[in-house]
Amino acid sequence: MVYLTRADGSQGLSRLAGADGKFVFEKVARGVYRVSAERRGFLRGEYGARRYGQRGGLITLTDGQEMKGADVKLDPQSVIAGQILDENGEPMPSVQVMAWKRIPAAGRQGGPAGNDSTDDRGEFRIAGLGPGKYYLQATVFRRGMGMARNMRRVDEETPDSYVSTYFPGTTEMGSATPVELGVGQEFLGLSMQVKKLRVYRVTGVVSGAEMRSVRVMAVPKSRVMMGGGGFNGGVRSDGGFELTGLTAGTYTIMAMRGGGAGGSLSAKTQVEVGSADVEGVQLVFGPTFAVQGTVKVEGGEKLEMGNLRLQLMNEDASFASPGGRVNPDGSFSIEGVAPDRYRLAAVYMGRGYYVKSSTMGGQDVRGKVIDLTAGVAGRMELVLGNKPASVSGTVSKAAAESLPGMVVLVAEGAEVEALDSGPMPVNRWEASVDQNGAFHVDNIPPGEYRVYAFEEFDANEGYDAEFLKKLERSSEKVKLGERETKTVSLKQIPAGDGLL
Repeated sequence: MVYLTRADGSQGLSRLAGADGKFVFEKVARGVYRVSAERRGFLRGEYGARRYGQRGGLITLTDGQEMKGADVKLDPQSVIAGQILDENGEPMPSVQVMAWKRIPAAGRQGGPAGNDSTDDRGEFRIAGLGPGKYYLQATVFRRGMGMARNMRRVDEETPDSYVSTYFPGTTEMGSATPVELGVGQEFLGLSMQVKKLRVYRVTGVVSGAEMRSVRVMAVPKSRVMMGGGGFNGGVRSDGGFELTGLTAGTYTIMAMRGGGAGGSLSAKTQVEVGSADVEGVQLVFGPTFAVQGTVKVEGGEKLEMGNLRLQLMNEDASFASPGGRVNPDGSFSIEGVAPDRYRLAAVYMGRGYYVKSSTMGGQDVRGKVIDLTAGVAGRMELVLGNKPASVSGTVSKAAAESLPGMVVLVAEGAEVEALDSGPMPVNRWEASVDQNGAFHVDNIPPGEYRVYAFEEFDANEGYDAEFLKKLERSSEKVKLGERETKTVSLKQIPAGDGLL
């Protein structure tokens, strides 16, 4: 199946290719398009992409134009398959096996490239993988569902338990060995034993509010939670809680209650799990407060608020981040804010706006950590800019056979918030290059940027500061004023340079 879609995703056409792989789309309206294709047993491909997962190039069509050679390469999928065993070498059913493209850095949540659960023979098969290195993680589902809550093994003196294990058999993510796959390669017969370690309990009491809908979670100090969101459990009506299966280490114990009539609440403390259970942990929901303020548009223009929301992103846990919608008159009130440290994010701003300034009690808080551990520090005032800039230009290919590639803009110096930003501020913009070497990036906040043109670009690795620093010689520096449009000519960075 071949797909022809507008670059903005608004419309599309599809059709089956012939037995020879050829396809034609006729009577296509002028515009900018992407071409992609897929087939069972193969990885999805795009025009202008050499490998799976890489963003393809654009096709710009004018009236009466005929575009030939919009070829799409489909690579066969790669597979990892094998068996998970217990400490005695016996097959283990119902074990979740996840393949991670890379181990996420501390403080970042990575996403699995594929997963499967072992069958009654302990076997798994993870398909649909592209070429590259993968880290395998095996996690045993808890057993005994439906049994008594405090079920204990009377024939075991030591409370050992299965813990997440990474190939080839380590409990430390940093010691894991990746499995490297080529195009269409099947890595079969992998065998791994799940480790059993001494585990401990953390017990305590939550107080300060009604216990309905309250949950408690233990977050490892590394904040890297591969294969799940950590250890969590409910709270009894008297506030008591118990977290089990924790190995030795440092944890942040958090109690959370969702929204509703009483608002959202959170409380946390840090504990060290050593060689014994930790008891008597106290989590107290303290008083919350509201952060209020106003959003204005530079120049007095009336802002069509739409779904604009302001979010106070918790420094430790995004799920404890209060937010509030901006009213038609620009006022807002973020209720249920607990004493903590946050960053402000504007969500769903809409096209054409960006955060130009944000202050609290007269102090600049744009892109900075806002310390609210002592309570609210005054009203918050946001000014939205409405004069975004743009960059256009051409890219000279590294070689005649090079792909169109991608242009990347990275903000210089102080952090810049993107327009229509998500939960956290971002400071980069991307644009695909078309078959003529042309590109256009708009809706950019004024500021200073570095502009790079890559033949191939891996978003997971390519924004590493050291990597970009090495390639500054191949970039162009641009300074964009309000509503300014600049044109640049870039030389393509060929695939193979730096990390690629």
